[in-house]
Amino acid sequence: MRAVVREEVHRPDSTRRLADSLGLGRSALSTGFDAQVVSTGAGHLLVPLIDQAAVDGAIPDARKLTAILEDVDGEGCYLYSLDSNSPAAVAYARFFNPIMGISEDPATGTAAGPLVSLLISRGHCPDGVTAIVEQGYSLGRPSRIHVTVNGTDVKVSGSGVVVADGVLHL
Repeated sequence: MRAVVREEVHRPDSTRRLADSLGLGRSALSTGFDAQVVSTGAGHLLVPLIDQAAVDGAIPDARKLTAILEDVDGEGCYLYSLDSNSPAAVAYARFFNPIMGISEDPATGTAAGPLVSLLISRGHCPDGVTAIVEQGYSLGRPSRIHVTVNGTDVKVSGSGVVVADGVLHL
C-alpha cells in the first residue's frame, strides 16, 4: 500500500470538541503533534494523546465522533501515544470507526501504516525499518502490528488468532 500524508491537511477545528467526543479532557491531547487525517486509501484521523493511560481512558461518543470524522473527511479515528508496553514498539493505539459501526478494532493495519508513515515524516523513527504498533490491549486482545516503510511503500504484517469461524449459505 502507499501512504499519503495529504498536502491539504484535514484537522479538527476544535481540540475541546475532539477531546469531548473521545470522553477525555483537553489535557489528554498531546501538545507535540496535531490530530490529522492520513490515508492509505481509507482516511483515518490520527489523534496523539499524552500517554498510554489517556489512550486506554478514552470512551468515545459515537455520535460526536462521527460528526468530527465527517468534518475532516475521515473514516476512522486512531488514538495513539508514543509510549507502549514494549521498548520495541513505536506506539500504543486504539481504533474506533463509528461511521462503519465498529465500536473498537483490536488490530487496524489501515491505520497503523499511516501512523508509522506520519511518525517517520516527523522524525520520530527512521525510514526503512520495521516498526511495531501495539493495539487491542484494552479489549484483552493484544496485537503487535509490524509496519515497514520505505519512502511511500508501506508494508503491514503481523500474526492473528482466529476468534470465529463459519460458513455463509446464500
